[in-house]
Formats: sequence, structure tokens, C-alpha cells
Amino acid sequence: MTFSGNMKSKPRVKDTWESELGYGWSRNGQRRCRHRPESTMSVSSDIRFTRRKLSRPCRGCCAAIAALLVLLLLAAVAVYLGHMYLFGDPLNRQTFKGSFIVSSWSSKEDLSLNLADNSTRESELQQLLADVYSRSELRSCFVGADILALDNADEGTRVHFEVSFEPIFTAVSTPAVIDVMAQALLTPYFTGLGAVPDTLHIEESSVISSEALKESETTTTEAATTEILLVVEEELRECSQLALSLCSHLPYNITTYPNLVGHASKDVLLRDLVAFRELLDAECSYLAQDFVCQMLQPRCEERHLVYPCRAYCRAFHAGCGERLPDRLRPHFDCSRFPDYHGPGSCAPEPDCRGGLQRLALSRRACDGIPDCTDAADERSCSHCAAAGTDSIRCALNARCLPPHLRCDGTPDCADGSDETGCLWVSRSLASWKRENGETTMGAVRTRVGYAVWAERGRFGKICATPYENDKKALMSVATSLCTALTYKSAIAAEAVPDAEGDSEDDQKNNYKPEYVEIVNPAAAEISFIKSECPERKVIKIVCDQLECGVPSARGLNAIKGVEGLSRSARPGDWPWHAALLRSHVHACDAVLVHSSWLITTASCFQGQPKAEWTARLGTVRIQSTTPWQQERRIVGMIRSPVEGSMLALVRLEEPVEMTDFVRPACLPENGFHAHNQSVCNTLGWTRNRDQLQRVHVVTTSMNYCENVSITTGNGICAEPLYDQDDCDEEEYAGSSMMCFDEKSKHWSLLGVSSWRIACSKIGLGRPRIYDAVTSHVDWIQKTILNSSR
Repeated sequence: MTFSGNMKSKPRVKDTWESELGYGWSRNGQRRCRHRPESTMSVSSDIRFTRRKLSRPCRGCCAAIAALLVLLLLAAVAVYLGHMYLFGDPLNRQTFKGSFIVSSWSSKEDLSLNLADNSTRESELQQLLADVYSRSELRSCFVGADILALDNADEGTRVHFEVSFEPIFTAVSTPAVIDVMAQALLTPYFTGLGAVPDTLHIEESSVISSEALKESETTTTEAATTEILLVVEEELRECSQLALSLCSHLPYNITTYPNLVGHASKDVLLRDLVAFRELLDAECSYLAQDFVCQMLQPRCEERHLVYPCRAYCRAFHAGCGERLPDRLRPHFDCSRFPDYHGPGSCAPEPDCRGGLQRLALSRRACDGIPDCTDAADERSCSHCAAAGTDSIRCALNARCLPPHLRCDGTPDCADGSDETGCLWVSRSLASWKRENGETTMGAVRTRVGYAVWAERGRFGKICATPYENDKKALMSVATSLCTALTYKSAIAAEAVPDAEGDSEDDQKNNYKPEYVEIVNPAAAEISFIKSECPERKVIKIVCDQLECGVPSARGLNAIKGVEGLSRSARPGDWPWHAALLRSHVHACDAVLVHSSWLITTASCFQGQPKAEWTARLGTVRIQSTTPWQQERRIVGMIRSPVEGSMLALVRLEEPVEMTDFVRPACLPENGFHAHNQSVCNTLGWTRNRDQLQRVHVVTTSMNYCENVSITTGNGICAEPLYDQDDCDEEEYAGSSMMCFDEKSKHWSLLGVSSWRIACSKIGLGRPRIYDAVTSHVDWIQKTILNSSR
């Protein structure tokens, strides 16, 4: 641009100027058109024009504006990072649950409380706990306190409470939380209230860590097995009639107090009913009324409270979880509720068959694979009608059997499952009978328990007589039994008194245990004979760790690799496979390698720091709920320290129960590499993302993968063995590359996919890139070992 005019006369800038198109205007208003010079050289007038337009004051303004923009940008980054990593991140929250006993409430008259007013008492105690911790040395990371329940106890009233913290730099320790509360209970306020300091008990309800655990120089061998046999004695309840007309539709008319929301009586419940009616009026789920009623009026069966099943709670939360008031959230926390392990273990979702129809999945009824928690879709079928109402269902086949055909020496189910598990290790005979009362598979595999037996519909324990003092004989029996149940070996065996059946409840129900005794513990095949077991001493066994990589639900075919495996997965084919759900939506996959740990890819969690993640195991159909399904909340993620790897370990809030349908995969041993294996599979989901399927893959040159993706030195390149022209499956991030070891007859995890393979011909035809697990084995073992300390 050029400037025309006399500089000394200081003409106005707008008197003469040129546009980008080379047009100019003179002072008299005539339009002129001039040719643009080919050169970009400036003349002195150009320079003077520039200095006039961008004088020192203007440049100062621009600098100030630029500085302001930079500061705003830095502030936005700081707010984002603070929001992501310091405030409200569920992966950085620690929750502690505890209880103490109040012997008497009457001495604190200024509280104006009476025994019927538990809601007022709870709010007073909640404020009291909040004041204690907000004034303590933990106040900087204290979030809140809540009263979970007030239960009647022999010494008075037991107060169940919960306190939450959000540590910024270091985790809050359990002793620190206990110390604050222990000192508070000694203050005059609490002693005047009637609190008993010696009854205080606090423990961390979820171990949460989003940072890598520090590696140590310790050995990578497994932790010592020092488990004890823990049988939880349920509190005997007083049963009463249902009180709410709102819940008259329930299939029972007997309930108990306190209920699952902490209401100690009918009167307290009625005063608090408005909050629950508001939840029902929202019509957030077709399950809302029934589930809320099961919380307010739970079933009382033989003086025991029956909880809703965890899967039922998750289904309710999928629709109504966001509408729950804050004060009710702890009571509706699904981790409080049990998984389904046979009739009576918990209350399953009602009208499951109707739910399948609503999802247009009614075709699945009577197909031999249960799609309901209590297998209701398989119970009323023609193949079960002839067996009677108390029949036992073949776990993986469309057939039901009368109870007397269970463990009679002759296989009646197509898979022979009615003759498996006739000897077992269980925490109690009652729980084992319940787990086997409906199906031929699915009993919990516990490492510590009593040696139990089943034959022709009868159940009992193995008597230690006459070998109660013969340690060698008892260990011989334990080794044979543990090995048969796919444990590595036996650790201990002893003769203990059989206390089961001595309780008042058992005597009321005329509980009469049956016993058998060992004929010859040194024989190659141990046999038993009926016994009266006069001293009632039975065998308690401690087994070693469960064998990894064994799909025990397949029976004798478990050691045959892919032989007999169909393309569509059946329950138990891949018991280590887990589906990761983000806010109840299937987002990624993972592999179980320990009862509390999964392996997946860190790419699943990118950009999702505040989402609620859960792991679902024991199912091969996402839209179904099987009797063997287990769900656990994910509370921590640790990324691999190997450069270029996306591998991650995720921790579960509580360990899963080992069964034929949920058990871990093996980590690769030294020298076991993918390129040496001919039998490797990955798992994907059908086009409607519902049915789990396997894909046979083989390793190929890394050069093949370099053409379609960025590769690393820690990767494995693989492609499908067979071309798939039809788009029938989709592989999620975190899907596993499992290879069968012909030597050990176990399945090992060799790779984990970092990205999703979409359902398209292009996607299915492209090679897969997996993060190799072999280079991570030491880190995985050390992390799991250190976390158990």
C-alpha cells in the first residue's frame, strides 16, 4: 500500500488510500485505478504509514490484549486440570465404612429423640460425624459423612456410617480415620449420648488408586495362602406383615424391619414415603416400583432378610440412578447386594421373560441358554415340564432332570454336567445345596471349606472318622479333591467339629446332616460309605490357587483347545472374558487375570475420567442376565510403564467369586510367544453387539501392519485365518488374543487390542495390532502382589 500527500500537512488517513484490488480514492472523490507494482519493495512513505498506523500506544494495547488472552488460556487449562484431577474424580475418592454401638439414647435429653424417630436421629448423627471430621487433621480432604443404618443389637443400637475423602497428594490411611473417630467417641458429647468406644470398627470399603503402584524388589511369587474359613452368620429377624398398599403387588406378604433403607418401623417408613413416591412418579424405569418396594418392604424368609440381586439393582440404576436423592444413594448402592447363587440367595428381576419380549428377544426362551438371573426363560419350557417342579436344569443343554438323577453314576445331560461336582469344597453345606438346587453347574469354587458330597439328590459332609488324627490320610484326601476341582494342589487339611446344624434356626427346621466316611484314603480311587459320624468331626480343606486358563465348564473338552468350540461362544467357553461398561453402556473388553484385577487397554479411559465403570463377567450376551453373571465396580487403573504400550491393569472394588463361568486366564510363561502358536483366538461381538463370538487369528509380519497403522516394538501383528466376507462381528478395544499352550493345556493371554475393529468389510479385513503381554509379566505380577499387602 502507498500513501499520497504531504507529510507536513498531516492529512487525514482516509483522504487517500488503496484497497487490496488496487483502487484508490482522491480527495475530490474521483475513483482511480492503478496498476499494482510487481515488486513488493517498500518506499519510505510505506514505512511512515506503518509507523503511523501502529504507533507505540497501539502496540502497547495489542500487547496487553495478547497477554490477557494468554492468561485466560492458562486459567482455562488450570481449571480443566483441576476439575479433571483434583475435584470429584471417582477414581480418586476413598470411602470408609464403619460402625459403633450406642447403649442408650435417653441420657442426651437435648436431642429430643425417641426410639421411633430414626430419621431425625440419623440426621443428628450425620451432622455430628461431619463436624468431627471437618474439624480434624483430615479436614482438607474430607468430603462428607452419611448414616447408612441403625440396627438393633444386644448391647443397644449399632450405628452404621460412611465417610468419604478426596486425597490430593497422598491416600488417607485407615488408622488415621479410626484415630479421629476414636478420639471423638471419648469426648463428653458422645459419652453422654451413650456411645461405646470399644465397639468402633472402620475399614476402607474400596481401595482406589489412579496412580501406578510403586514397584519393589520383592519376589514375584504368589502371596502366602493364609485364608481362614469365614461363614457369615446372618442376623435373625422378626418378620411382620406388609404395611404399604403401594407394594401389595409383591409375591409375598411378610417383611422385616429395619428395612434396606434403614427405617426401623412402619411409622418411620410412612413418614418418609413422600421421597419415594416422587421417584416413582418420575417413571424412570418399568422396574422402579418393584425395586423400591423390595427396598422398603424386603422379603422375610425363615427369619432372614432377602436382598435384591446385584444385577437387578444395576438394571434399576440404568434408568433411575440419576434421579436418586443424595441421601438415598448409599442405601441403593448395588455393591451392597449379592450376586445370584441359587434360589433364595437374592431376589432376581421380576418378569424377566416379559423383559426379553420388550427387547424383541423372546426367541431366546427355551434355547438351552439362560437369559434370566433365575433362568425363568428356561424353566417353563416343554423339556422341563416332565421332570417336575423341583427338577434340576442341565446347565448348557435344553433338558431338566429329576433330582435323583444327579450324581447317580450315569450321565443324563448331553455335556455330562450332572455327574460333575459330586465332591466339592464349600464354605457351608447349606450354601452348596442352594447353589446346586437349580442347575448342574455354577457352584462357587472356594479355596477354603468343608469337604462335601452329593448323590442322587442327597447332600452331606465327609466325616473325618477314623482318620481324624492321621494328617497324612487327610492330606491325601485333600490333594485328590483339590486337584479334581482344578486347584493346583492342597495346602492343609484337618478334622474339625461340624457346627452347622447347631443353631436354633437349624433345629427348628429339623436339620439332620448326612455323613460318609473314607474307605481307604491311600487308594488310587477314593471311595466312601455311609456313616453316622458319632463325634461329628468333618474334614476342612485349604486348596492352593485355582489353575488358570482352564475353561472347566467344558468338562473333558477343556484340555482340547478349540476342538468342539463353536464360533458363537457358549457360557463357560471363555470364563476370563469381561465386558467393561461405561455408565451402563458396553464400551470395551478386558481379561480376568486375578480375582481383583483385569487387563485391558488404557485407550478405553481416555477422556472419560469421571464416568462410572463396571466390569461384567460370566455372560456371553450383553442384553441378558445369566445365573452366573457377576458385576464389579472398577475403582482404579494403572497404565503400563513400558514405552509405547497402551496396556493397563484395572482393579475391581471387590474380588469376584470363582465358578465354572468366571475364572482367570494365564499370563504367558517364558518362551511362550504368539508367533510359535497355531491356535490363537480373539473375541468379538455380533453386529447387534450382543452375542460373543471367537475369531481364529494367526500372527503375520509387522510390515503388514505398518501399512495401516502406527506400530511399536511391543506389538503383535495378526490377521484372521479365514476370510470373512460377511460383516457379522465387531471387536472392541481391550479384546484379547488368547493362545492355547499344547504343553500345559492352558489358555494364555498373549496380546490386548488397543483399538476397536469396526463391523465392516474394510475393518474385518485389516490386520489386528495387539500389545504384547509377555514383556509386562513381571510388572503385572509385582503390581498384584504389592496391592495385596
